Amino acid sequence: MAAPKINARASSWRSFVVPSLLILILFLSVGYYVITTIRNFYNHERAEEASVLAKSYTSVLSTVIDAEQQIEDQLNSTLRVAGVTVSKYVQPFSQELLATMASNLDVDVIYLYDENLIVTHSSNGEYLDWTAPEGHPIEAFYHSGADSLVEEIREDTVSGIPHKYGYHRFADGRMVQVGIFASNIKKLYSQFEPQYIVDKLSHDSKHTLLALLDDKGSVIAASDPSLVGNAIQPENIGLPISETQYKLIDWENQEFLAFHLPIVIKEKHAGSLVLFYDLSNVNILMLRISLIVSISLLLFFLYFLFSFLNIYRKNQRILNLAYHDELTGLHNLRYYHQYLSELKSKKVACIVLNPTNFRMLNMLFGYEHGDMVLIGIGNILTKLSEQYKPCQPFRLSDDRFLIVLSDYQDGEELDSLCSSLMSIKEETGLFGSIEICLGLARSETETHDSTRMLREALIALNATSVTNKIQFYNEHLEEILVERDAIESELNQAISSPTNGLSLVFQPIIESKRGKIRSFEALARLTSQKLGMISPLTFIQIAEQRQLIIPLGKKILSLACDFIAVLQNSGYDSISVAVNISAIQLMHESFVPDLVSLLQEKGVQNQSLELELTESVFTQDMELLSNQLRTIRSLGIRISIDDFGTGYSSLSRLGTLPIDTLKLDKQFVDKLQSNEEQAKGLASDIISMAHHIGKVVVAEGVEEQEQRTMLTNMECDLLQGYLFSKPIPAQKALELLESKGELDAYPS
Repeated sequence: MAAPKINARASSWRSFVVPSLLILILFLSVGYYVITTIRNFYNHERAEEASVLAKSYTSVLSTVIDAEQQIEDQLNSTLRVAGVTVSKYVQPFSQELLATMASNLDVDVIYLYDENLIVTHSSNGEYLDWTAPEGHPIEAFYHSGADSLVEEIREDTVSGIPHKYGYHRFADGRMVQVGIFASNIKKLYSQFEPQYIVDKLSHDSKHTLLALLDDKGSVIAASDPSLVGNAIQPENIGLPISETQYKLIDWENQEFLAFHLPIVIKEKHAGSLVLFYDLSNVNILMLRISLIVSISLLLFFLYFLFSFLNIYRKNQRILNLAYHDELTGLHNLRYYHQYLSELKSKKVACIVLNPTNFRMLNMLFGYEHGDMVLIGIGNILTKLSEQYKPCQPFRLSDDRFLIVLSDYQDGEELDSLCSSLMSIKEETGLFGSIEICLGLARSETETHDSTRMLREALIALNATSVTNKIQFYNEHLEEILVERDAIESELNQAISSPTNGLSLVFQPIIESKRGKIRSFEALARLTSQKLGMISPLTFIQIAEQRQLIIPLGKKILSLACDFIAVLQNSGYDSISVAVNISAIQLMHESFVPDLVSLLQEKGVQNQSLELELTESVFTQDMELLSNQLRTIRSLGIRISIDDFGTGYSSLSRLGTLPIDTLKLDKQFVDKLQSNEEQAKGLASDIISMAHHIGKVVVAEGVEEQEQRTMLTNMECDLLQGYLFSKPIPAQKALELLESKGELDAYPS
């Protein structure tokens, strides 16, 4: 059948061009707005910075005025303190002592005079025995009677080097002269000179020209020294003196941002500050932004052209995705509904194919391998659709496929297709507990309800089992589905509730020769207020189908560990408990960590727990299975194989795996009382060979004393069955241990 046609009106040129032009205009407007905003923002930032600089400089100038007087007072104080300090010294003076005192007192020279105005000591070794001439300031100080005197800066009488001197009188009439070089004083003042401040600001800031004007407009300091002394009027700059205004000007073929800011000291106009900011970097930035905008526009149009030329292909791809599964390439559910609604055939069969427990394959080998298997199934279905025409395959969901067969002649053709579908397991490499199950629904009317047929096929699929892998829909299946849904609901409640419905009973396993209880097997029971007692086979199967087997298994293990804890607290440390686990549960990546945490939480000994596996585990990947079992065995947990002899296992395989115990299936025990010598010999051989490879053997289903006698004679290690006890609650199991401790054909 041809693919459904999709009515899609091709978009006209106008529907693309008009929006594109509008987008272009919007893009240009946004670009212009962005560039203008960035430029204005940058200019505003520069204005703010200039204002801050001007205010900072104003503060500095105010400080300079005060600083000059403070420096003068500090120098006078230093000279007085130095004179007093020297005059108070009572030890003999020397050149070295005076030099040290000069250094400590922050002065440059110290001279000592006697009453005749003759230099007796000096800090630098000069002027010794030198007599002050008439008219020397020290002579005036000597006759003044004052204790101290500080002079202004003057040239030294002998060397001519400018000094600032201070004098102080000793109590015995001697005098001391202390001095500071004028050159050192000028260094202090130089840090507050306007030119020094301008040079400092020019070096630290990013502007390229700075000039400080006095209140008459004359340049008193500038970053360009050639401007000092020139007059710069506001009209020359083109800006009045203002804290907020600025202007773009050209200066020597460069663009600058000009500011003319007032300097106010003590509320009086003291001058102004001219700042020219070089905008070269801004212009480069604007050029780059313009280039980026232009390139973006170009890329936009190239993208538009490319999109327009490929619009047809994209529409085709969208249509393809709408009606096809991306992974397998098969048609999808949407296409199925349209396909069936247009199908003119009178006889139609819908087959839902599901590889059960597909999650196991993903878990063991990863989702990539699982996807490859799904692709393989899709390829096989495509080939089958060519063989069984007209036949159309679809992919429904993760691991479910749908096949629609129409115009088939009879039931044999449908059966042949089902047989081919069942062979997919071998062709795609699906293994073990992963089985192919088919649910079928048929319609023989003029028109076919796609939703109803799919629903019926899914109901039929839900009714499949390990022994019934192909199921045709019938009305009774809906009742079964309702019942299974109810059981699933009860299971969910039992798993989530600590006391609701799910419980364990325990069947003792005894030593064949002594009759002593060696261990118990834990068996799950589910009781519902609505449904009554639910068969373990039923709710276990539903748990596996509805992905509840892992949480159910965790719950059962937890209850079993509770019983082990009770046994240990009652002094039965040697009694172990065996718990059945599924292959899915065993191979789950979190099984071992969860098991270790559970044992630690319950506080039970690892060796008191035994895990029972069915032979179906041997259909898993043997290397992964072996690694998982060895990890479990390394924890001290015993491992047994349940129902041995009915499935996939062999003694040669068991010899390579860390298996402790084989549980001989009940069918071998049942045949012991028959006249078939072959059956007796087979049971005996299995026990003998199991012992040969170091395995313990448990016989299940022992119900007759004669069976016990024969198994004991065959050297079977342990026995289990109704001959000794039926499965009993935990409290009765404890009472059984307390009252007997051993069972000798104990009545059930």
